[in-house]
Amino acid sequence: MPKIVDHKEQRLQLSATVAEVVADAGLEHTTLRTVAARHGCTKGMVQHYFSDKDELLLAAINFVEDESAARIAAAARGLSGLEELQARLVAQLPLDSALQDEWRARLAFITLAAQMPAISDVLKESQAQQQAQGLRLLRQAQRSGSLRSGLSPLNCYRALTLLVYGLGVATVTGGGQWSPSVQKQLLKSAIHDLRS
Repeated sequence: MPKIVDHKEQRLQLSATVAEVVADAGLEHTTLRTVAARHGCTKGMVQHYFSDKDELLLAAINFVEDESAARIAAAARGLSGLEELQARLVAQLPLDSALQDEWRARLAFITLAAQMPAISDVLKESQAQQQAQGLRLLRQAQRSGSLRSGLSPLNCYRALTLLVYGLGVATVTGGGQWSPSVQKQLLKSAIHDLRS
């Protein structure tokens, strides 16, 4: 009896493998052949799902951003206002080796975005969704009086996002000085400074 293959699941698993290769080896070493070797399949199988390297990379950045969005949504369940915002931002920090790999892949894709509009579009969409959620929560905090008077929700969100991205870059390039507790404390302090 022939084996039944779930093509959607197989494509998703290959996308995850591509993200791993990008994080470990960089974009220049991410080829159909290296992905096949890492995944334990033939190059032909990879080509069955992805016609070329561009399609492969686009699937990988979508995988990275979808995984991140699901993790953020799970962290935010049952919360609101500044507590929810803090949980969403903590879920984006590179607190363990898997999330550091996610950040390595994301940083590689950010550099590639200038050359590949499709990847730029994925990153912009992800950032726009996160900003919409962040602004909603900051405005909620503003209405409830828990956001310090006179602060601009947009400027607050931008500053917090820069902190998260800065910690992401520093953690994957900074030689271990940005422990999970340091990252969380810096973010907690930044949110605390916004409170009334």
